[in-house]
Amino acid sequence: MYTEENARGRFPLRDVLLKAIIVIIFLILIIFIITKLTTNETSTNSSDSNYDKVFSANLEKMEDAAYKYYTEDKLPKEVGENTELTLREMINQNLLEAFTDGNNEACDVNESYIRLTKNDNDYTLRVNLKCNEKEDYKLTRVGQYDYCTDTLCKRDSSKEESTNKKEDEEVTDEVDITEATTTDAGTTNNTSSSNNANRNNNASNNSGSNNNNNNVTVMYEYSKTNNPVFSAWGAWSSWKYNTAGLGPIKCNDNDVNCLREVQLYSRVEKVGTDSKGNPVYGRVKYYSERTRSLISSGSTDTKWSTYNDTNLLNQGYYYTGRTR
Repeated sequence: MYTEENARGRFPLRDVLLKAIIVIIFLILIIFIITKLTTNETSTNSSDSNYDKVFSANLEKMEDAAYKYYTEDKLPKEVGENTELTLREMINQNLLEAFTDGNNEACDVNESYIRLTKNDNDYTLRVNLKCNEKEDYKLTRVGQYDYCTDTLCKRDSSKEESTNKKEDEEVTDEVDITEATTTDAGTTNNTSSSNNANRNNNASNNSGSNNNNNNVTVMYEYSKTNNPVFSAWGAWSSWKYNTAGLGPIKCNDNDVNCLREVQLYSRVEKVGTDSKGNPVYGRVKYYSERTRSLISSGSTDTKWSTYNDTNLLNQGYYYTGRTR
């Protein structure tokens, strides 16, 4: 009689194969699950890394735009005073193009900004960027240094050492030139006996006189620009028909030649009737204006002093690069 026990005795290899197949399938499933989890984790880390990379690049774009924006007339004047510009305003003024974060989503144009604060001898630039997944800021000490290509730039000690070395060389050259110019050109045509007499006279001079000839002080030119002063803008006028075809006018803060601003508006309204008495509609253009007055024009004040005159620098003066 055929029993299950006899079947196992006759086909032991089949049982072994079935168990092996089950074990193999189980191992394949485990490997697949582990691989899937590892791939997802790697993909997430890669995505985060790319997001941070794009975020840092956007911070750098805002910082570069800040150096172009902060010209002399836009710098805060008093210690502790600051000026600020939002990302929206930077885009509207074409300081930079609109950008997106690592997920191709727009960043917050109102909460992202640049801010410049006046310190005793320099400035602090804060660049703040807020996107959907991240908000961070960058602080940089900046100033008006001789090597800046824009009005402001980062402090670079290597360039300062190079500038100081060059200035020391210029001082030496000026001493040589000064000594040469003190020599009367006419003496070059004198006879050798006159030259010998001059040499004897020079030898009889005391050492104090020689030291006075070599003691030359180099003076540096400092300059300070005073911005023009305007009255406050008057109120916008009521809307008037724009029959003259005026265009919009927007004044810069320190434009002494721009004392009137114009804004435009248009709407569709009834302009008459046709021959049958039906209303005729058309677009009617309007304009509104406001004015301000010039109280005092801007000016530039120039002073000469020794190198690194902190009194002048603290008052807002800067080096022009000229010496004498």
